Amino acid sequence: MNIAQPLASSKNPSKREQAIAATIALLAELYPKCFSIYQERRRPLKAGIHVDIQAALDGAITPGELRQVLGYYCSNPAYLSHLRTGVERFDLNGEPAGAVTDDEETHARAMLASIKAKKEARAAAANAQAPPANKRLSLADLKAAALKRRQSCSK
Repeated sequence: MNIAQPLASSKNPSKREQAIAATIALLAELYPKCFSIYQERRRPLKAGIHVDIQAALDGAITPGELRQVLGYYCSNPAYLSHLRTGVERFDLNGEPAGAVTDDEETHARAMLASIKAKKEARAAAANAQAPPANKRLSLADLKAAALKRRQSCSK
């Protein structure tokens, strides 16, 4: 089974992202009651579900690949927003398998806050590096610039 088959994703996804997307699509196809390719439909997974997946797929996905895929799947903001205390977790068959704890909800909220802060920092950095808009200078702007130049030259 080749999990590195390309999928149409965001603009110019890396090979790693393509492999992860392909594996998520595979898991969603094999276990539609548990996994979803649609981010808003993602529900909390059973704790330790990686063991069940490894057993069910009999090594078709390496533990390292599975760790990456589940990390990507579970760090998604939509998934994290569904982690609320008492919400049921689901196994591969879509059956309830435990519930989200207070600590897990707290961790999910912290992760969401971190994601939001990183996103805002990237946006601020992009705005700071963006060249100023090409605005047309008025006569007053030109006079002020000339006055400023004269004052700096006369010092």
